[in-house]
Amino acid sequence: MVVTYNLNLDSDENFYCQISDENLEVSFDMKYKVDPKIWNYNGKKVSNSDPYFFTLKNFKEYLFSRYHDLRKLGKEEILSILKEESLQLLKNSGVEGVSKNIFNIYANEFGLNEYDKYIYAFERYTGLQQKDYRVEIIDYLLHFHTNEGIYEMNTYVGLVTFLKKIIRDKRYFDIEVLTEVDIWSEIYDENISKHEFFSKMSNELELCIKNNFEKAGRAYIVPNKNYEEIKKQMRIQFQKFRDRSKKNVNWIDLAWEINEGILFPLTVITMTDIFDLEVCCQEYCELNFYNENGDWQAICLDDNLSEDDDNESIFFIRIYK
Repeated sequence: MVVTYNLNLDSDENFYCQISDENLEVSFDMKYKVDPKIWNYNGKKVSNSDPYFFTLKNFKEYLFSRYHDLRKLGKEEILSILKEESLQLLKNSGVEGVSKNIFNIYANEFGLNEYDKYIYAFERYTGLQQKDYRVEIIDYLLHFHTNEGIYEMNTYVGLVTFLKKIIRDKRYFDIEVLTEVDIWSEIYDENISKHEFFSKMSNELELCIKNNFEKAGRAYIVPNKNYEEIKKQMRIQFQKFRDRSKKNVNWIDLAWEINEGILFPLTVITMTDIFDLEVCCQEYCELNFYNENGDWQAICLDDNLSEDDDNESIFFIRIYK
């Protein structure tokens, strides 16, 4: 599927979206006027100086995600469904309300706080007003782009939802890059059964090689080496990992040392399967948000609520960069 934005200079509301795949093409008016001076004609996108740059980015990413969800459900006439759903997202508030509407879809599905509460928490913490920032949706958290930098806001529920998804979907690259090895290492319990652990991890390795290798392993392919050679090396590294896994060795750290791209995610997937995924993710949140050396600040919207009362009612914020 391809999603493109286009400009019609003959219309006052000159901006529209086009969705196409190998079977069909649909388009619809976004009810928005783009300044032609900041339109990128080659890239068919607005400049990042456009007030709705991140909103339009969020919208395009949502369409891609929704398209693949509908395909998994075996739906027909998917592009027509996407067009109708898009018009509903734009119906009452136009482009201005798209990010809010998209995020609230996730909020309703996963039990997150609604978009407006994040906005209220951010403005309360920073003292900024709507004109002073732009919002970008990153999975189940928000980035606030300001003149001074980017703020990242997250919650227990948002982080737990994200962790569970990347682990269940076996997104090895995301586990490696977007989670902290030190936190998983602290969750690790040296009393875990070696037989159970390596039996499960061996199965996960073969599943990776059989079903997911092309997707998961492409980022780690060394030039001039074929798939069979890399699969062989993966099994050799796994055996090396087994041989060095003694009682007093933290297996999470060891996996990272030997192969952070495949072995490390596999140890996380295996450990959370044995212990309990929900519990591990909750513990990850505790260590992540309340780390003494961390940079997260807690925001309680209820002045009578302490940080220990109800983590689900607390927002966490930090400078992203």
